Amino acid sequence: MPIIVRFHLSAWINLLLSAIPPRSRATFVELLCGCMVSPEGWVTRAISAIRRGKHWTTYYKLLERGNVHVLPLARTLFYLVLSVVHPEIVTLVIDDTLVLRTSEHAPGSISRYDHTKKKNRPRFVLSQCWVTLGVSIAGGNNPVLPILSRLVPLAGNRNKLKIAQALIRAVLGGILGTEPALLVRVLFDAWYMRGPLVLPLLRRRIRVIGQVRHDTALFLFPVAVEGPRRRGRPRIYGTRLKPDAVAALPVTELVLFLYGKKQRIRLRSIVGLARFLKATPVRAVWCEFFNEKNQTWNKPRLLLATEIELTAEEVVCLYARRWGIETLFYNLKQWWGANKLWQKSRRTLELWMQIRSTAWCLTQLLVTKIHDSFPMEIVAPWRKNHTLTAGLMAQWMRMEFSGLSFRDGYDRKSKKFLLPEHRHDPRLQLLDPG
Repeated sequence: MPIIVRFHLSAWINLLLSAIPPRSRATFVELLCGCMVSPEGWVTRAISAIRRGKHWTTYYKLLERGNVHVLPLARTLFYLVLSVVHPEIVTLVIDDTLVLRTSEHAPGSISRYDHTKKKNRPRFVLSQCWVTLGVSIAGGNNPVLPILSRLVPLAGNRNKLKIAQALIRAVLGGILGTEPALLVRVLFDAWYMRGPLVLPLLRRRIRVIGQVRHDTALFLFPVAVEGPRRRGRPRIYGTRLKPDAVAALPVTELVLFLYGKKQRIRLRSIVGLARFLKATPVRAVWCEFFNEKNQTWNKPRLLLATEIELTAEEVVCLYARRWGIETLFYNLKQWWGANKLWQKSRRTLELWMQIRSTAWCLTQLLVTKIHDSFPMEIVAPWRKNHTLTAGLMAQWMRMEFSGLSFRDGYDRKSKKFLLPEHRHDPRLQLLDPG
């Protein structure tokens, strides 16, 4: 298995190095590989997890002077994910999360409203807000890979819509123009499902699925009136869908595997026009989940999809893939060290966040490649018959690759990287570096 890991990681890191200046590539390789074998967010822990080849100031200068730019690295990471996964439709997910802070001097640190409403926690907390663009991968638990993250400034939450639009434009800017056949779908929650964000995406032929308020204005298509044409503009909207009209729609009851378990749901669906989207035809789906504890049906949730050819069941299943970004935020903050990023500069903080997110993406991509050959009996024998996760992969990498000199794997003449041979596996000596 180390030979397979060495082959894939070397090829993927070489692709990422195309976005790094040649002078900084060797140091970047050390930081990236240090993040993959270090579970904590501090830069010093990532350097201590490997056998560093330079002085501490070398890594400090790479992060503080801004020699590595975040946007080219994020675009290259996006190309890498598409080349490995090969999705028919690229499914993007956008959401934000709060990272608690104890100091007001941290960049972007301000008192923000906490929507989680956890016990023993105030409603307003001193925190940083990150808006993240991720790619959802079909299969397994539908994981979401972080592609690009931006820190919300101190101005408030209104900038989150502009940041979300900028993230999509930055990542997809060079792809949609060169590959017209590429289909893109974006999943939003109720906060981001707004006209100023969705309408520019629709003009670029990007598909959107999101949850909206239950009182969102929806209309039927206008009915043509027989007889002579009336004066004035033709009607845009038909009859408005009121609660009694929605309750009269036919009901379909299903049992689907959603959000990690089997769910009993009731669906109502119709194709109409959304007023906040300037009369765009949408597939509206009202879904109700059955509460096993209280033996009652929960309040209906309203989902809108611009792909009117989809069925109600397909809309619900596709929107359920958005939940993978919540698991991503938990892993990034708790197990990948995003809650321990203490850089004083906003640019440095976003760069280090991008490097750690890239390391997490590479670890998750390894799960899709070496799932069958993973030594579960060595890492976690009690989970031998369970699904392989990125956390188990990261644990195995810490066991196998801690203390390696990754700088020795980068050849400055050929500008290629080859993962160094492991000290405990003599079989790697038989691998042809060419």
